[in-house]
Amino acid sequence: MQILLVSLGGIIGSVLRWQFIEVLPTLSLGVFTVNQLGVLVAGFVAYRMKPSENQRLFWITGFAGGFTTLSSLAFILHGSSPVSGFVYAASSLVVSMLILNILKEKAKA
Repeated sequence: MQILLVSLGGIIGSVLRWQFIEVLPTLSLGVFTVNQLGVLVAGFVAYRMKPSENQRLFWITGFAGGFTTLSSLAFILHGSSPVSGFVYAASSLVVSMLILNILKEKAKA
């Protein structure tokens, strides 16, 4: 059952990632958007839902894991100038941490 949950979440996440990247005007905007939305989903599930093990496997491991993409981020950074690559990588990490901190603080309230 757990393999099925992770697989289904991953399929849905991967297809949605592909659609976002196809629709948005640039690869870098698409990757940034899906990575931040993936962090938002994973953080919401972890901090706001108090998920069961099966929910965690579907949403965090499957969906968010399939939706977000480190390989595309690396591809973008490799093709960027050092300065723009650093800014893109740093902003990706900073925004991700801000999203998680906001969700975690709201969960405490």
